[in-house]
Amino acid sequence: MNVIYGFGSRSTATADLLIRMRAQLDELQSQLTTGKKSQTYGGLGLSRGADLDMHARLSRIDVYQDTIFNVDLRVKVMNTALDRLRAIGRETRGSTVSSLNYELVSGGRTGAQQRAQGGFDEALSLLNEKAGDRFLFSGRATDRPATETSDHILNGNGAAAGLKQVMSERLQADQGADGRGRLDAPTAALGIVTLAEDGVHPFGFKLAAATTDFSATVTGPAGAPPSLSIDLGGSNPPEGGKVNIQLNLPDGTASSIDLVATSTVPPPAGSFAIGANADITAQNLAAAIDAEIQRLARTDLAAASAMQASDDFFAIDAGQPPQRVDGPPFDSATALRDATATDTVRWYSGDDATDEARSTAVARVDESITVAYGARANEVALRSVVQNNATFAAMTFSPTDADARDRYFALAQRVGAALDAPPGVQKIEAIQTEIAGANLAAGAAKQRLVEKKPILQGIIDDIENISPEEIGTKLLALNTRLQASLQITALLSRLSLVNFI
Repeated sequence: MNVIYGFGSRSTATADLLIRMRAQLDELQSQLTTGKKSQTYGGLGLSRGADLDMHARLSRIDVYQDTIFNVDLRVKVMNTALDRLRAIGRETRGSTVSSLNYELVSGGRTGAQQRAQGGFDEALSLLNEKAGDRFLFSGRATDRPATETSDHILNGNGAAAGLKQVMSERLQADQGADGRGRLDAPTAALGIVTLAEDGVHPFGFKLAAATTDFSATVTGPAGAPPSLSIDLGGSNPPEGGKVNIQLNLPDGTASSIDLVATSTVPPPAGSFAIGANADITAQNLAAAIDAEIQRLARTDLAAASAMQASDDFFAIDAGQPPQRVDGPPFDSATALRDATATDTVRWYSGDDATDEARSTAVARVDESITVAYGARANEVALRSVVQNNATFAAMTFSPTDADARDRYFALAQRVGAALDAPPGVQKIEAIQTEIAGANLAAGAAKQRLVEKKPILQGIIDDIENISPEEIGTKLLALNTRLQASLQITALLSRLSLVNFI
């Protein structure tokens, strides 16, 4: 007896096979059109993890290249500004060194001072340079200018004092009420000349030493406050006998009083009269010393006071508040005090932390490389250009002041020396070298990224792309299978019990 089976389950299997083959055909046609193995990562099989990683690395390269472009742009802008700041410093220093002609041209200032004012204004503009929306010399405070305005720095802003007021108060404290530079008037008694400071404080002249080239006895300076004495020993000095007194000034410089004993009547400048006896000679010496003290207080001390006031205002140590004379009264002050944000203009308005300035702008330019190219306007080399131009421009002179010329040259000499930074003190060139090094490292990273990018893209192409030849082979094989399956399906569809019997 023969058993005849139905064709239901076999037909279903055949239909499923045809559906799968049709899906394969659609996929191969899509691959042929796009050149890609799959439109989803899931279709890449075990290679999808590597493909995702390559795409992520390629995206990071694009980010690094954008970062390198920004670093290069910012460093170029910074370097241009720094070049000009160096030139301003050189120009002002040249003006002070060659400024032998004292001639007031306008507003109680010389032509060199007016040029310093222009240099000061330009320096502030350069330090407030931006690249895009980023201020380049404000440290981490990239959203605000690095400095206050020229007018506010010099002249103040409302209740907040500017440099000129700070200089004026310091000058009063250094010169004292009697104009003797905080020294007591020299006295003479029994052939002994005595000179003393008026107290223990940071202002005015400080006695450093005294010498003679004849047989006088010099004692001190010693004590608190310090004093010194010159004892003629009961006898007159010889004609041409020399007395020298060394005085230290607030800005770290020094002056000296040099006097010569003379019998010429009247005694010429820089001398003291030999009297009938040692007592009278000592009185003459004390008077000559007193005259020199007052002259130096109006010239060297005034210039040194301006330089020290400028140091106090521009705050030599980053992170420290500016210093002001603790007064009024100022001419008898004995201490400095911390300035506040409300009573004194802060010339630098950027980030004022004490860490390395270069670290205030750090950029990652490769997987494992970062470059640091930040800057702060209050760095020593940059501040020096601003501070010394401002100081030189701030002091004014009167054409009727007999001591104005000497005071001007004393100031010019100090400004020029301050702009000629000694070895070991930061120079603008050092900042340029550091940021150029950062840019060089970024440039080297850029070249590596340019070389790496096609390699990563090649790996991605190997994973994702498919060759037309491979697709053609698969299509031909699938077509053969599909035809065979369709023929078998057609044959099966014609089977019936009648045909079977």
